[in-house]
Amino acid sequence: MFEMPSRSGSKAIAALVTVIFLSMPHSAWSFEELPQDSGYSSEQAPSVIQGSSFLNFSEPISENSIINASWFAEITVLESYGTGLLGNRSLGLLGQIDSEIGDSDGWVDSDEASAFAEIVASARNWTDGQLGGCCSVDYSPMEATEGVLVIVTPPEEGPVNRTNGSWGWIEMANLSGETDHRTMRLVDLPRVGAMVEEVPMRVGLPDGWEVKYSPMFEIIGGDPNGFTVNRSMAPVAFDIRITIGQNGPPTISASRFPNTEIYSTLDISSSFSAACSDNPLETPSINWSVSREGLEVAAYESHWIEVTPSELGFSHGETMTVKATCYDFHGATTDWTDSTIVDGIAPVWQGTISVDGANERVLDPDEGVIEVLAGSLLEFEINSSDGSTLPIFLEMFTNLSEGWRQFGNTIQTFQFTAIQGAGVNGADMSISDRHKARNPTEILVALVVTDDAGNSVMDEWTVRVMDSNPPTVIPRLFLESTEVELDDGAHEGDNLSLDLSHSYDDLDAIVDVTWSVWVNDDEVQLGEGWSVSDPITLPPMPMGPNEIRVNATDSKGNGLSETVQLMVLPMRGAQISVLEASLSQGSGPDGLATLSVVVQNDGSSNAFARVCLSDVCGRWTEQSFSATLETGPAQETIEFQFEADEANIEELYLHWDSASASTYGHIPIEVSIEEEGGSQTLLVGLIAITAMASMGYYLTKVKKPE
Repeated sequence: MFEMPSRSGSKAIAALVTVIFLSMPHSAWSFEELPQDSGYSSEQAPSVIQGSSFLNFSEPISENSIINASWFAEITVLESYGTGLLGNRSLGLLGQIDSEIGDSDGWVDSDEASAFAEIVASARNWTDGQLGGCCSVDYSPMEATEGVLVIVTPPEEGPVNRTNGSWGWIEMANLSGETDHRTMRLVDLPRVGAMVEEVPMRVGLPDGWEVKYSPMFEIIGGDPNGFTVNRSMAPVAFDIRITIGQNGPPTISASRFPNTEIYSTLDISSSFSAACSDNPLETPSINWSVSREGLEVAAYESHWIEVTPSELGFSHGETMTVKATCYDFHGATTDWTDSTIVDGIAPVWQGTISVDGANERVLDPDEGVIEVLAGSLLEFEINSSDGSTLPIFLEMFTNLSEGWRQFGNTIQTFQFTAIQGAGVNGADMSISDRHKARNPTEILVALVVTDDAGNSVMDEWTVRVMDSNPPTVIPRLFLESTEVELDDGAHEGDNLSLDLSHSYDDLDAIVDVTWSVWVNDDEVQLGEGWSVSDPITLPPMPMGPNEIRVNATDSKGNGLSETVQLMVLPMRGAQISVLEASLSQGSGPDGLATLSVVVQNDGSSNAFARVCLSDVCGRWTEQSFSATLETGPAQETIEFQFEADEANIEELYLHWDSASASTYGHIPIEVSIEEEGGSQTLLVGLIAITAMASMGYYLTKVKKPE
């Protein structure tokens, strides 16, 4: 069915459309309302195609039955936009009409416009709703069995090169289809790029029906039973499927906090929260009602409320009922109800405290400060009760560490060890900081007693940790300015000093600590004005195990004796001396003499030795020799033969060499031969040897030349 009005009769067309549309089965909207509700505005979406379309299911929908609907579309298109109904679309509509229908004279006359209107009317006179750009239901196209009324408004007469003109059409039809056996209906809206798809499409459903689901909800808006689909915004060219069904009541999920069993606290607020869900196009409203013994005393509209029974006039023992009601778009409701007995009696407790399992006494809530020695084990025995005979939950909190908490029910023993905390002196501090005075640690303790209704009492104490720890002694041993590892030991003759500057007391300033130092049971005098920052010169220590003991006592009398075991090794380097020298029997002038020399090394470095007469030398000892901790000084006997041709033998030396110590030297030996009573005797310079043994001998020790 086709009509083509003149431009001057546009008002008559509007009146005609109104009469025809209102003569269709009852719709959810009147014709006058359609443009306001769902039309495209140039401000919202500038486009060459504007208008709106409407699909209205006005009659009840049931399974396996005929389904009826009404269809209406109003489309306006700019003349500059070409149509696929004619060739050369890039010319724009006026160029297409002039070249494809007209005489290509650059002018569109009335005959050419009428011819184009007939083409449009023919193209839009569809029967298959899917092909016509409307819809399918339950996989079957809705059909316009009586045809489609199409009213075309063609372009005005005039030149082809004009701008800002428009044309369009209105179409309407009664549609019918068939539903299948399911309770839900599937509505498919085509999206293939037709002009009618470029405008918003409003879908109306019968009373009690609503949209349930669509994978393209992002392009759907409006109410559950009257919604708009913006097909032009679909991301893909594919059917837009929408599931519709009869309305059901919304679902509700609600909770109360604190989540006690059947009791609420009289003077403490309880919070209630609820969430309602329905179809994706609506958020149901939530109403709350608070009743006392069946009589409403308060009402709210919110997702969350807070209720304090005493503020609403409740008394101990009364029943409080809180009801949340969800209302959906259709007026369907779902309720959630919570009833509790109001409890206004707080629990009570009594308890004892003991330290290290002794001296148990009553724990006084008003005691405030509890003083104990560091390292003490505190035990709190708590016994609780409730006037309403409710279960009781016990908790103890402290600041011993983050999150420290112990808990139990009705009767419980809480315990912890009182230690000095992070605010006292420690080895992690700098030397100057660890030498300062500190306050004792204070541990905050809170006992919380809560009944099952939520009534609670809390009592607090401060546990002051008193000083019971001795100073921390950190001895360091130095040779000159170099620190000596205690495990490495020292050597005889080392000039050792003891450093105590790294030591500290947990609470006292270092100047308030008393010190004494003992070496092998002999006290070392510290001297007047000595401080812990001053090094302590240690006396010489013999080879072998030695004991250094440091005693430190703080101002509270807490003392510590720190013992250091130090192994003293033989002297450093090679320490060579001649103990004895003798000649063999029968030696005399002008004869062969054999000199035996006993040499000793008191040092820990290996050395070789030999005897030389002037530049004639004997052989080096076959093995190097040195003192050890186990055997003490090492001795070697060296024999040297020489021609004794003078009574006094000069330039006789003991030569020695220590590669490990990088030193060497020589010791002069004086000998003489005397004749007495017809016999000859060789005298050895024992005076020199004796002097050497007492470190008064002439000894040259030099570094080996490089």
